[in-house]
Formats: sequence, structure tokens, C-alpha cells
Amino acid sequence: MTREQIETTTQSRFASELFAVLKEAPFRDPTLDAIRAKSMTREQVKLWVGQASLVVREFTRFISAIHANCPHRDAQSLLAENLWEEHGKGIQARDHYALIKQMARSLGATDAELDNTKPLPETADYIAHCLRVTRDGSFIEGMTAIGIGIEYFSPRFFAALAELFRSQFGLSREEVEYLLVHVGEDEDHARRSLELIEKYADTDEIKEKAKQALREMLSVKHRFAEALFAHCMSAD
Repeated sequence: MTREQIETTTQSRFASELFAVLKEAPFRDPTLDAIRAKSMTREQVKLWVGQASLVVREFTRFISAIHANCPHRDAQSLLAENLWEEHGKGIQARDHYALIKQMARSLGATDAELDNTKPLPETADYIAHCLRVTRDGSFIEGMTAIGIGIEYFSPRFFAALAELFRSQFGLSREEVEYLLVHVGEDEDHARRSLELIEKYADTDEIKEKAKQALREMLSVKHRFAEALFAHCMSAD
């Protein structure tokens, strides 16, 4: 189910309020347009993937934190499934961190470079924010921030990146598998997360907290994206 289908098939007033939050501050990651315009080099894209890999490495901790705060078995099941998929369903080569490292190596990164990549301040802030909202907030706040604030946008963005990486940098389908695996998985996660958020956000207070968590996540994520793009474009 695409983003448009998720929005048009959702009848809940609260879901509509969450979609309205998404539209408050429209954002287009400049990386896509730069790659499409052939103004980013392979080396600059490698730097981009290296910073992104730091977030991917921590993503399982975000999901685990939401799971730990969640009292409902059906929501726990989705979170456990999400975590299992992040770990490649038990296959090390399919682990999402392993997949993004494979993609970085295909762009010319070495294992030493990846192991020694230092986060930009905005990368560190993004990771810290994700940990904070998932650990310290309710499971509704964490699920809204991650499931809607991040995973809702991933399928379209990652599908476009995969196409560009293949057409402009010659990567194979296997080498962009990290991107492709999220096209289907994250659409499913976002849809099911929204259903659970609608089900369990049953007071005005928690609904307001969820909307605020979404606003804050979008703000931090946009700062990360802009800073990362600027950093890559300034590299030789």
C-alpha cells in the first residue's frame, strides 16, 4: 500500500490530524535532486551513505525501546517483526546494517573507513533524539515518531535513490538491496503502525503528545538531512 493509499483509505480523524502535521512543513531532501542533476560525485555519495549507516546501526535500538514501553501484544508483535526484519530475519548477510555497509563498499568505502566514520553533530543529534523519544516517551509517541516520522517516507525516497544509484553509479540490484528491502517493508510498517496508533491513542492528551513527537522528529530529521547534504557537497 502506497503513501497515497494509506492516506485515502484511513478514515480516522486522528489519522487525518497526523497527516496534517506531515504537511505543516513540506520537505524535499536535496540529495535526490543533486544526484539526479549529476552534481554529486561518487565520493560525495559515499560520504552520505557512511553517515546514514550510523543511523541504521542504531535503528534496532529505537525499535527495541518502543517494544519495551509497549503493553499491548498486537503492537508488540509488529515491533518484534520489525526488529526481526532489521536483523535480516536471522541471516547475517541480510541484516540491514550489513546491507548498507555492502552498498557503501560498492561506492568505494573500505571497512576501515566505515568503522572509523565519525558522526556529524546533526547525525549524533538525530540518533540521540530517536533514542530519547523511544525510550522516554510512551510507546504511542515512539511509534508515531518512528513509524510515521521516518518509515512513512522511506519507500518513495529509497526507491528513487536505488534507481539513481544504479543508473548513475553502476551499482547492481544486489548492491542497492538495502534500499529496495525498505520499499515493501516500510510501507507495511507505516500502515500497521498507524492502525495501532489509532487504536491505542485513546485520550486527547496522548494524541497531542503523539502529534508533538511527530513534529519534533520531522524537525530533527530535516536538520540532519540538510546538514548531511551540505557536508557532502563541501567535500572535495
